[in-house]
Amino acid sequence: MRQPAAAQPLVDCHFHSEHSCDSRAPLAALCQQALHLGLSYLCPTEHADFDPQDICYGYLNVNAYSQAVADCRAQFAGHLTLLKGIEIDYQPRFDAEVRDFLAQHTFDFVMGSVHYADGLYVGDGLLEAYDPDTAYRRYFDAVRQAAASGLFDVIGHLDVLKRYGIPRWGAFDPRRYADEIDAILQAAVETGTGLEINTSGLQQAPGQTYPCLETLRRYRELGGKVLTLGSDAHQVANLGQNIRHGLALARAAGFKAIAVFVERQPRWLNIALVHQ
Repeated sequence: MRQPAAAQPLVDCHFHSEHSCDSRAPLAALCQQALHLGLSYLCPTEHADFDPQDICYGYLNVNAYSQAVADCRAQFAGHLTLLKGIEIDYQPRFDAEVRDFLAQHTFDFVMGSVHYADGLYVGDGLLEAYDPDTAYRRYFDAVRQAAASGLFDVIGHLDVLKRYGIPRWGAFDPRRYADEIDAILQAAVETGTGLEINTSGLQQAPGQTYPCLETLRRYRELGGKVLTLGSDAHQVANLGQNIRHGLALARAAGFKAIAVFVERQPRWLNIALVHQ
């Protein structure tokens, strides 16, 4: 990995605007908030869902989203680098549909996330169908399949099931699922897929990022190189939340840079020189 030579600005590469079904935030308002926060790289990751049972199924209008990005790029030119990303909910049974979608559309950044395992939503159905160990293991196997697909630039919120599992079952110990998590990380390394540091968990039940520092360190030990950083904001007020904390975790895990993706290629940002 070529290391950057100069300091780079703060980023948020995972958030949602009104082009996702679960947000009402105008993209221009998010861009204005980014300038207020001192962010210079910004990448919305609107939901693309292929399961008819999902509430966002059929919602995304790629043409309207692309036009909004173009309009905001013109409006904020010279002040903000606005990229165009997508968050794809991956299930192996929709692999062909995902590949067809990516072949038809152009994005700077493609994130793969898992919100369903065994066709069950992780926020309710998966928890109701299985005991804790089975639920976590089924979920992690689904994430492994997403990483092994090679379709994505990064895997989003790797262990997000703990958001729902902790209130129901108590504390989450990643060491209990070390083999399953290692399988995800090894698949990611083999396919050149990065990991996201998702800071939204700091405001949710886990009180920590998705994934945690221990997993980030293990990813690096196994040869992982690519980290991105995102707040997963769905409201203007939450944009960029705890991004500096995420940068500190990346440093603590031994990384010298994070990535933003431009035309599906990483652009390396030197985090050692970003003011803490």
